Amino acid sequence: MTAGATIRLAERIAGSVYTTLDHQTITVAKQCLLDFIGVTLAGMDEPLTRILLADAREAGGNAQASLCGETQRVSLDQAALIHGAAGHAHDYDDVHNDMTGHPTVPVAPVLLALAETRNSSGKDVINAFAAGVDTACILGLAVGPSHYTRGFHATGTLGAFGAAAAAARLYQLDAHATARALGIAGSQASGLKSQFGTMVKPLHAGHAARTGLAAARLAGRGYGSRLDILEVEQGFAGTQAAGLDGQRFQRALAQAAYVPGICFKYHAACYMTHSSIEAILALMRQHQVSAACIEAVEITVNESHLGVCNIQNPVSGLEAKFSLRFTAAMAMAGEDTASIAAYTDNLVRQPTLTALRDRVTVRARAEPLPESRVQMHVSGTGSASPSIAGTWLEADCDVGIPLQDLELQWQKLSTKFHALADPLIGRDRANAIEGFCKTLDRQDDLHPLLALLRGARLHAAPGHTNPSRDRT
Repeated sequence: MTAGATIRLAERIAGSVYTTLDHQTITVAKQCLLDFIGVTLAGMDEPLTRILLADAREAGGNAQASLCGETQRVSLDQAALIHGAAGHAHDYDDVHNDMTGHPTVPVAPVLLALAETRNSSGKDVINAFAAGVDTACILGLAVGPSHYTRGFHATGTLGAFGAAAAAARLYQLDAHATARALGIAGSQASGLKSQFGTMVKPLHAGHAARTGLAAARLAGRGYGSRLDILEVEQGFAGTQAAGLDGQRFQRALAQAAYVPGICFKYHAACYMTHSSIEAILALMRQHQVSAACIEAVEITVNESHLGVCNIQNPVSGLEAKFSLRFTAAMAMAGEDTASIAAYTDNLVRQPTLTALRDRVTVRARAEPLPESRVQMHVSGTGSASPSIAGTWLEADCDVGIPLQDLELQWQKLSTKFHALADPLIGRDRANAIEGFCKTLDRQDDLHPLLALLRGARLHAAPGHTNPSRDRT
């Protein structure tokens, strides 16, 4: 059932056209670009990005591509690498459960770089983006959880295929050349979870973008590769997973669109903390509960969370991002969990927050369900309503379910984008970028957007300078 899998995937990529995309796919794709620009601007001042910028400056090369918030222009490959790493530096970029990783950050850098040199239209970019995300998700479903559990970082590995697919569409490669691009990318796809907590994790995203771009370019020039990299013995699935599952692959290939399944981050912490944060905030809003009247909180999560974000007593801002107890305390105290500048070493030492943290207990669910359950015991003092004093309040939440209200999603992403971008480039410039992204499907080319992105920032980005160690 896996014979010819690479060719069949390449045929889907090469045959993708904008006119077949539905409204939801087009809208979410535009939202992904806006979100990517915001998190990338915020990541451009991270030490890992400054090292890559210095390296590119020293290497020189053809100044083909613009960079977010920079006057420096670099080669296409350098732009893909730098933007991919910067966009993932804070682990604040979007996620997709089907690939167990971050779909936009390996793909969007390719599109920004190529659109500048190829005068691609907004519709071209949206279609290529969808092809890239679809490819990464199809492969994520086809190789199953064994790829991730073996220690591979899917954002870097599957992201390389997604980047190659997106580039192949903008290069207008046929199915045969696209299959060769997948083969070239597959031999270079890499990323190890053992690097979580270092600068290398964001580098995985940048490397995936650069790898995919180069693979498609070389394939377009006639560079050869075998055409069965996915299914062949000792190919990608055979070495980096338990093999390519034919039934899963066929089902995944038959699905029309994957972009609508993208989930966005609205808290600048490990994604596995988000469901608990949202449940706490919902209970406090619904019942008008203040932190002073919360006596105890019990958080029940999927067992997989315990090995990722269950630091009991964080001692740094970075560790706070991976502490269910501490992010719960932040939510109860009204701290801005969406701010990349909030997670400081001083924050974890604040007596009010540590006292709230110590009221939180975390345990694993008996059943393997994705949602988090928060139970909150409120006292008879503080601002709690007399009717709930002394009772346990309860809420379940799963942020892994994509929001269906796309207008509300625009509003939430706009708030996040402006919080990241306005201090760096000014409100007017940020407004213009948001407006362009909203009308991307009506734009003849991306040069006006690239002109807005290009140029010095007003200020350095706030936030921690520690390397990332998020789950995906």
